[in-house]
Amino acid sequence: MAHVLLLAPADLGETVLATGALAHVLAEADELTVLAEPAANALFRSAPAARVAMPERGGPGWSLAALIAGKRFDTVIDARGDLTGKLAPGARKLRLEPAPVLRHRVEDWSAALGAERPLAPVLWVDDQARSEAALVSGGATQLLVIAPGGSRAGKRWPQERFAAVARRLATGPMNGAVVLVLGAGERDAELSRDIVSSLDADGVEARNAGALDLLAAAALTERATLVIGNDNALTHIAAAKGAPVLTMFGPTDERVRAPYGPRARTLRGRALEELAAAGALDDGSAMDDVSIDAVEAAALDLLHAGGLR
Repeated sequence: MAHVLLLAPADLGETVLATGALAHVLAEADELTVLAEPAANALFRSAPAARVAMPERGGPGWSLAALIAGKRFDTVIDARGDLTGKLAPGARKLRLEPAPVLRHRVEDWSAALGAERPLAPVLWVDDQARSEAALVSGGATQLLVIAPGGSRAGKRWPQERFAAVARRLATGPMNGAVVLVLGAGERDAELSRDIVSSLDADGVEARNAGALDLLAAAALTERATLVIGNDNALTHIAAAKGAPVLTMFGPTDERVRAPYGPRARTLRGRALEELAAAGALDDGSAMDDVSIDAVEAAALDLLHAGGLR
């Protein structure tokens, strides 16, 4: 039995992208310890290991001292890149190094582990997550999932545009679909409520997914006909589960951190270099050039590719 330590990054989307590296080294007889943001813990509770430990965050000294307790790890996957990874005792340490060329994070992890194939994200969905997702979806045969949140305002497409494109799809090519607005915890609660209210006012059936954890969100996106969202943990999760997912990008680089999956597509307005030259990466306007028409057209392309016309 090997002892494996995952030091997950603070960014939840980056955490999802690192799960392929974890799956590559983890065996069912291993003991896995995960140091992650509390919201990410659910993603690892069903990882294929004999024992999974996820210490709860609890003060300034929680991270390393509470985690290792005199233990030495056989493998440390350092996705944090901070002092914690340097201090964690491990016989084998795996971390990302500066890439020689611009490439996706999945390729970075493949290079770090010497893998011969891209280490696509892996999420281990359990029965609890699927039961929670079934309650929220309510047996809908078509499900349009909207993920409008983001870790900062500049990464969020305007909520009224999300409502507009959902309205067009649910009353047009996805006629009869239930629109489900999915947020990442309390941060997105008000945003989700506002979009649902806007759609309800126009007679479009919409539901707020409420306080689903990230693994239940993964189970929900397994059921989705289409997912549309920003660069956030939920679009990364949807892509990892193979859902058709369209992600809008603005101040972050999709060439490096696009959601990774067989039916994942990205869309942006102005090029990242143009935004940087105009000083628009930090002023909150990087998403302004992504139009409702462009998102609708890209969504239809995804639907058509999946056989829904």
